[in-house]
Amino acid sequence: MPTTRGRHGAAGAAMSSVLLSAVLLVAAVVDQAGGQSLVDHAAAVYAPHGKDADPNLLYGLVYTVAVVDAVLSLLVFRAARARWRSASVLAVTTVVATGALAALLLATTEYGAQIFPAVWGVLALLPPAAGVVTSTLLLRRR
Repeated sequence: MPTTRGRHGAAGAAMSSVLLSAVLLVAAVVDQAGGQSLVDHAAAVYAPHGKDADPNLLYGLVYTVAVVDAVLSLLVFRAARARWRSASVLAVTTVVATGALAALLLATTEYGAQIFPAVWGVLALLPPAAGVVTSTLLLRRR
């Protein structure tokens, strides 16, 4: 039988994923409202080719990644808290999905340059990193 400590540990790690998703979301909102470093970076990539970067698309992608991360992590949190048998499978699936989204931000290139600065990819990798901890805790208690 799983221990209460293990259950709370996995749920806490899942909540960390949710909070780290919120960090990505807040960082994007602050950047869009202020410095717009994401747009400046993309403009530098596209300008030599006579193209304009679409700020709504860029920020929309970051917002989508953050929201998907948060929603999936909330599901894992609920599953861990309720001791669902499928919690570990859900946690691993969430890590794979959110890790793939982070990789998308890290690896997407056009004209031989990264569209998103590495900091956005790293921020997007933080929730799945916490998800690895969640998955490990859930798998260990099986």
